[in-house]
Amino acid sequence: MVFTISSCQKGFDPKTYAPSKPLPTYGGYSGSKEIEPSSLVDYFPFSGSVTDSMGNLSGTTAGNITFGPGVSGKAYQGAVNSYVVFPNAGPGKNLQSYTLAFWMNSPKTAGLARGIFSFNNPTDFWGSLDIYLDNPGPTDPNGDTLLFKVHMTNASGVAFAGYYLASKVPNAINTWTHMVVTYDAGSSVINIYQNAAPIGITGVAGTKGYVVGPAIPGSDPTKPPVIPYGPLKFPTTEAVMGTWQFQTNPSLTTSATAQSWAESYTGLLDNFRIYNKALSAAEVSALYNLEKLGR
Repeated sequence: MVFTISSCQKGFDPKTYAPSKPLPTYGGYSGSKEIEPSSLVDYFPFSGSVTDSMGNLSGTTAGNITFGPGVSGKAYQGAVNSYVVFPNAGPGKNLQSYTLAFWMNSPKTAGLARGIFSFNNPTDFWGSLDIYLDNPGPTDPNGDTLLFKVHMTNASGVAFAGYYLASKVPNAINTWTHMVVTYDAGSSVINIYQNAAPIGITGVAGTKGYVVGPAIPGSDPTKPPVIPYGPLKFPTTEAVMGTWQFQTNPSLTTSATAQSWAESYTGLLDNFRIYNKALSAAEVSALYNLEKLGR
């Protein structure tokens, strides 16, 4: 007797048995959480809340804070007269060097300056550290550039205590853009990055135009010896996300209340990180590429 056995098994496909390839790394990192974890003091993933996942900042919302689609998961959606106040600045009051890194998706401003984040200065008009956006004016050829501005104060006794710094950020309207600010106390160098690329900064004493990675002097650069800006000392007691220190109700400073030229940030923010050291260019690049992939 002859038996015929038929099979419905599919043909062998060697590709299905091949080992999976490891995910690519950036700067030796496979995930954003691997980048300077011991120096990360505040992190807001905005996964449906304004909670600092490091547990160092606890905030209270004002206005209509909601959550929209983010780079990964959800994102903070700002609104008019809306913000988050942190009544304790946490590690911010002890920053000597720092990195602030976040994604923003911003509409064009309507002629007003939009506050993104501040460590307050309770007795001064300006905060200890202010991050905000402004319009570049009629010289913007494509209408898609924002001015990314940083103000910071060093209360350590340096003569040039306050700096108002600005960078042009093109192609930044209604699109996700990764922004990073780093300041290194040892070198007094400040850098601003857009999508991992260092960009020029104006406003540093002794420089002309927009300069990449300038060293900030703490005394008149035309009169040597020049004192470096050095380790920061912030006279901060509170922090605010989504507006300025003087736009909150009540104001976070005794020197000012709401200004007609200022407003809350009405765009999207995601993956907001604060480190107590200046990340290197390689680390900034790794953070950008990994977060872009949701890692």
